[in-house]
Amino acid sequence: MELSDAILMRRTTRSYEPRQISSEDLNTLLTAAHMAPIAGANYKMTHMTVVQDVKLLNDLRQTCMMKLQGEEKYRDAFYGAPTVIFFSAHGISKDCIEYSNIGCAIENILLAATDLHLGSTYIWGCLRKLRKHPELIARLQLPEGYEILSAVAVGYPTEPLIRREPSENISVNRI
Repeated sequence: MELSDAILMRRTTRSYEPRQISSEDLNTLLTAAHMAPIAGANYKMTHMTVVQDVKLLNDLRQTCMMKLQGEEKYRDAFYGAPTVIFFSAHGISKDCIEYSNIGCAIENILLAATDLHLGSTYIWGCLRKLRKHPELIARLQLPEGYEILSAVAVGYPTEPLIRREPSENISVNRI
């Protein structure tokens, strides 16, 4: 798939099949993350934790349930994805560049997932709930001093990814 096609097909997936992604596809996604630009090439400050264990994912789902504005019931913040990759960092700087570093790695994963015809979702908001549960975070086996900043959910979408037409949703000021 051409990069331009992946960009036009990429979207948030909100429904996944329960089957697990292949080890080969997971390795492709992790390689994409490793190729992301990291400020000052300080790769040792960023860490990924891949969770595919069903019991742990279910416990994480229960903790991270989200209620959307205007909705009556709570929903799975990971949308049923069989793989969730958590990104953590150590020694968050005053300028919080670590969030940008992780954002670059996640974007690479999102585009690589699209290229593999996998669905993906950038996860951020629900992690505030997770941070209040140190016993659950301990089960993620993060290196000492690291804290979770973001995550990405990945799996086979229940509906195929389709190409969208380009739009200008973000305002632009041309000078």
